[in-house]
Amino acid sequence: MNGYPVVLRLKGRRCLIAGGGPIAERKALGLLDGGADQLTVISPSFTPQLLQLANEGRLELIQREYQSGDAGGQFLIIAATGDMAINGQIGLEAEEASALFNDASNAELSAFATSAAVRQGNLLLSVNTGGEAPALSAVLREELAQLYGSSRYAEAAALLGELRRLLAAEERPAAERRERLRLEAQRLAHWAAADRQRSAERTDRL
Repeated sequence: MNGYPVVLRLKGRRCLIAGGGPIAERKALGLLDGGADQLTVISPSFTPQLLQLANEGRLELIQREYQSGDAGGQFLIIAATGDMAINGQIGLEAEEASALFNDASNAELSAFATSAAVRQGNLLLSVNTGGEAPALSAVLREELAQLYGSSRYAEAAALLGELRRLLAAEERPAAERRERLRLEAQRLAHWAAADRQRSAERTDRL
């Protein structure tokens, strides 16, 4: 599955998940981590964690089967019902509603594929195999988490963001600004890596 990697801004956009099992739960957690604040989950039953998320006010639960018309007004829809026929019908309605659609059981019917991701502040690293090998995505995600999961990398990204805004306000040539940011990015990346190494060494001594 060839595709173009993007990051969606979900805040203020309606998102829908059809299904209430473990897969739907995992998708819901991913959407919430991605900033979704108008998430609805429709299913006859729900996992305990989905119920807890609803009690916390982080998403809305509708306890029934998916019905024709539920796709209307949605920005993004994920079908995770466990029934391929129902998922396919939801996909058709999502297309009619011009909503982004993901079929959790069939990557070929999906307009987008979700990725295994490591998130630290505004730093997001993701791995995607086009739905072919999710187990490999999970393994690579764990490796990325070990290498770049330190909060120091999030701090580095934040510092570079501040520097970028400061440099943008100065009347300097664009090439000079880019070079300054490149050098600072290298320095901060080395700083974060060294801090991770020191933390690992302290853990080994325990």
